[in-house]
Amino acid sequence: MQCILLGKNAMEILSDVTLVALIAFVMWYVLLRQRLVPVILMRLWFLLVNVVSILPVAALTKVIVQLSRIGVPAYYVQRLCIIPLVLAFRMVWWLNPQIRMHLRFDRDESGKQLSWKDIRLHHGVYVGNHTSFWDVYAFIGLTPLMHLLNTRTMMKSSLRQIPIFGGIFDRVGHFPVYFTSDEDGNFHVDKEKQAVVQERADAHLASGGSLAIFPEGAINKHPRILQPFRFGTFHTMFKHRMEAYYMVHAGGEKTWPWWAVVGGMPADLHVRVGRFPIDYDHEDSKDVARRMQRHMQKVYDDMLAEVEGKKADTANAKAIGRGT
Repeated sequence: MQCILLGKNAMEILSDVTLVALIAFVMWYVLLRQRLVPVILMRLWFLLVNVVSILPVAALTKVIVQLSRIGVPAYYVQRLCIIPLVLAFRMVWWLNPQIRMHLRFDRDESGKQLSWKDIRLHHGVYVGNHTSFWDVYAFIGLTPLMHLLNTRTMMKSSLRQIPIFGGIFDRVGHFPVYFTSDEDGNFHVDKEKQAVVQERADAHLASGGSLAIFPEGAINKHPRILQPFRFGTFHTMFKHRMEAYYMVHAGGEKTWPWWAVVGGMPADLHVRVGRFPIDYDHEDSKDVARRMQRHMQKVYDDMLAEVEGKKADTANAKAIGRGT
C-alpha cells in the first residue's frame, strides 16, 4: 500500500514539474516572439537549440548510412538521411520565433503567380544570393520536403570539417567544392578532385536530381551588392538544360552576420522566389550568369525598397499617433 502511495506521489510530482516546465516554455517562447529577451540570451538559446536538434541527427544519420553496407542503394540512404536533417533545421527555426521569415513568389514570364506547385520536383536548379549562414536554414525551412529530397548542393569542402554538422553533409549526398585556397575571393579549384565530384553531380542530375547553389561562391560581406556569379555551375546548368529558379534573400545578415560564430539575433528575413527563363539554344552560360545576377540584384533592390518603405510608413504612423 505504501509503495502505491509513493508511486502516486511521484507521478503527481512529475506531472506538476511537467506542467511548470510547459508553462515556463510557453512564456519563454512568447518573450522570444515579442523580442523582449536580451540578444545575448537569444543567441545562447539559438546555439542550444542547434546542438539539441542537430546532434541526434548526426548520430542517427551515422547509423542510417550503414544500410549501404547491406546493399541499400545510396539514392535511398541519402533520402532517409535528409528527412531527419530537414526536421532538425526546421526545429531550429520554429523554436527561434525572434527570426521571422516572409516568403513571396513572383509572377512568371506569362504573368502567372507562381507557387511551390509550379516548381518542378526534378531537374531544377535553385539559385540564391548568399547573405548569411542562415540562408541554408531559410532554404530548408521554406522549401517543401518533396523538393528537398531530390536536391543536393555544391558546398565548400572545408565545411565538412565542422563539428557535428560536417559529417551530415556527406551522408545526405552534397557535393564538395575543393578550393585551392581559403583566401577571400579566391575561387580556384583543384581540377583533379573537382572532376571526380563533377561526375557524381552529372549522374545525380542525369537521374532527375536538382541542385541548390549560391553562385557568389561565399557569404557576401556586403550583401546589398551581389558579387559576380561564378560560371562553373552555370556550365553545369547548360549541360543538363535545367529549369532555373531564383531565391533572393534579404536580411539574413541581421540574424547571423558573416563575422559571428553563432547567430540567433532578432530579424525579419524576406525571400522572393521566381522562375528565370533561359534560352538554352541561343544563350551562352556566362551571359546567363551575368543576366541572372543583374535580375536578382534588381529583385533584391525592390525588396529592400519595399521593406524600408514599410518601416518608414510604420514610423510615421507611430509619430502621428503620439502627436494626437
